[in-house]
Amino acid sequence: MYRSKKKAVSVLLSSALFLSSLSAMQPAIPASAADHNYGEALALSLYFFDSNACGTGITDGPLTWRGDCHTYDADASTAGLDGTAKSVVDPDNDGKVDLTGGYHDAGDHIKFNLTIGFGMQSLALSEYLNPGIYKKAGCEEHLHYILKRGADYMMKSTFLNSAGEVAAVAGTVADGNLDHAYWSAPEVQTYERKVFWLTASSNNSAVCCEMAAGLAGTAYVFKESDPTYAAECIKYAKALVKFASAHSGNNCEGMSFYSTNSMYQDEEALANAWLWILDEGTKPNYAPKNGDYGGGMGDWDKYQWDKVWQGFSVLMYKATGEDVYRDELLYEHNKNGITSSKFKGDAGWGNSRYNCAIQMTALALAGDDASSEYAKAAKYQMDCILGDNSLNYSFLIGYGDKWPTHIHHRAANPGDGTQTADSNMSAKYTNYGMLVGGINNDGYQDETNKYQYTEGALDYNGCFALACAGLYRLYGGDASAAKTIAQNASEINDTFFDSIAIQTTTTTEPTPIGTLRGDVDCSGDVDVSDAVLLARFLAEDSAAVITPTGLINANVDSDQQPTPNDVTMILRFIAKMIEL
Repeated sequence: MYRSKKKAVSVLLSSALFLSSLSAMQPAIPASAADHNYGEALALSLYFFDSNACGTGITDGPLTWRGDCHTYDADASTAGLDGTAKSVVDPDNDGKVDLTGGYHDAGDHIKFNLTIGFGMQSLALSEYLNPGIYKKAGCEEHLHYILKRGADYMMKSTFLNSAGEVAAVAGTVADGNLDHAYWSAPEVQTYERKVFWLTASSNNSAVCCEMAAGLAGTAYVFKESDPTYAAECIKYAKALVKFASAHSGNNCEGMSFYSTNSMYQDEEALANAWLWILDEGTKPNYAPKNGDYGGGMGDWDKYQWDKVWQGFSVLMYKATGEDVYRDELLYEHNKNGITSSKFKGDAGWGNSRYNCAIQMTALALAGDDASSEYAKAAKYQMDCILGDNSLNYSFLIGYGDKWPTHIHHRAANPGDGTQTADSNMSAKYTNYGMLVGGINNDGYQDETNKYQYTEGALDYNGCFALACAGLYRLYGGDASAAKTIAQNASEINDTFFDSIAIQTTTTTEPTPIGTLRGDVDCSGDVDVSDAVLLARFLAEDSAAVITPTGLINANVDSDQQPTPNDVTMILRFIAKMIEL
């Protein structure tokens, strides 16, 4: 089974043997001093979600400057619900229901389940595409913490009847127009927060399926560490997909800035793909060609909160390796892709997020080849976002030496109580990890009221994670730099996740003794001899014997079994091109 690709490994074997003859006299090749630290950037980016947390459990959390807010969502109104749905949501008929929790969407304080679902699904997808990447970055507990807050809220705001079917969903909490009338910290706000309900007679199928995708993706991340929680997420995800299909609709009341189109099949396909990967459903039956997914449904765009076909194809390509998905991604890349010579800034409002979404597609095409033009293009674009631009700004707040200070974010930049965004005040707090809209073809303006440049949102950081995680996997970086920042930043409670880790040690599977990724000969080190041994083994050299632990170590790409690709990755690790 392991020994089926002799031709594919012959060149690798020759290369490994050649390198072994030189390894004693050649020093390791250091990374370029100009390389950006993708590990640091990825770890920092998670703190933005903490800055947008809503409800209780925020005080004394990861950020020192955030506290519990909008706790009166515990008495949210059930007004607008019909009799059947209301009896499930409000069984005591007091007109109130607890909707605390979740995340604010952007620099405002509205809770959209559409973007919460998109943000959580994107984080889960970044882990699926790059297995173990958050553990490698030293922030796996942080990822789990964020996903659980998002999933807890999506389940809390989904109301099931006694048959386990969805009766109603609190799609949006807070009226955007009213919310935007106040520029103040969320901790001091008391304005009325209206609930916009989704029911069988007035549904939004895209919202329900985006929530389902977020829950199913979260279930994937938790399936080993907490299978009971994963099963609960799956239960709600399946119920939401069924509800969306049985009662299709496009009710956009209260969604203002996030009005969806009537096509929900992309979100449905994405949710079903996750469920299939979890062995909880059938494989989605889509064979896209040139942006056409059949039945008049097309992509011809980019991955975003209202169009997730490319996320679906990226997920399915990773899961199956089928050419139909690669061909589709290649079509979209050729049509609207990126290069390694010019920054793509044509998306206008919130350009950074869209640029990162396009990077995701390029990185899926690159696979494990850091030298491919696809990977180089993504790297060039991300480096521009992280500071290699005409302004020398990092558009990821807190990364690098210079970043925007007039950010459009009420929690981090609340003013003195009398100011508005038009006052153009500097932020009170550094909102570490916040990706702002950033530079586009029209330039950049660091002004608080220029939200197209200076605001961030859940979908922004979701897209950033998809790009940055892939770049960290391919090019490496020192993630411990993020811990140093956390220790020195007054805005960050750097010991918070230490206590979280202690509380969850009983449910964490220990690493098998003796395993070290890439250490094929179990010598305790990863060097050229490991690549040579694996290449000989794959070439059916009977003298090349690998122990069971060595076979585990050899499977560095976390595929089902060692392959020639693992030889390549070990060689690239030795050359300091990637980390394992």
